[in-house]
Amino acid sequence: MAEANEIPDEWYFITAPQDVSWNKGSKTSDVQSYATNNPYLHYGTTELRKLSLNGAMVEGFSDGMQVEQNIIDLEACMRIVLDTDDGYAAPFCWEVYAGGKTYGTYVIDGVSVKEQIRDNDGMAARANVDISLREVAPYQVNAGIDITAEAITGDLTPEAQEHLMKKDNEAKDQDKKANDAKNNKDGTGSGSGSGSGSDKADPNQGPDEIGNKAWG
Repeated sequence: MAEANEIPDEWYFITAPQDVSWNKGSKTSDVQSYATNNPYLHYGTTELRKLSLNGAMVEGFSDGMQVEQNIIDLEACMRIVLDTDDGYAAPFCWEVYAGGKTYGTYVIDGVSVKEQIRDNDGMAARANVDISLREVAPYQVNAGIDITAEAITGDLTPEAQEHLMKKDNEAKDQDKKANDAKNNKDGTGSGSGSGSGSDKADPNQGPDEIGNKAWG
């Protein structure tokens, strides 16, 4: 695993990207309803920005000047490092600047390198670089926690608890009434008559038959 000190604190393009573009989408869908010409639009969530820096030239500008290490440093910006103090692994987040303008905080999603000139040792002296980045929500920066992996917990309001308790008591009352009606129908309910002493259980009978012995 690479150590954190192998990852540069900052990285510069030698020449500016020829094309800077981004898109920001959302989760939307049409809900088709019967007998209407105006379907319902369901809007789910807003996505984070996706940024692309294309056609940046990494060039030595002079004979014998290599840019190999510059490209390696860019790839190193994608590494995941282990935070031994807090006990979690995470990638670095990067602020993307163009002069005094900032595009936000991102993780590097991908790097594409096209070597154009190489020296006799095969090291790159000129290359075009394309970088794709994904925006990071502010609450994840310096937190080291992916909130999608946490369980969402909550509690009922007092009104909801009272409503559920009321429903539970009603269900218990309904069960009691049903059991009382069943016992009265089967003749197993309490009565004023006395039991017969000659009515004995047969040991050859099964448990169900013994249990259903009626007392009149």
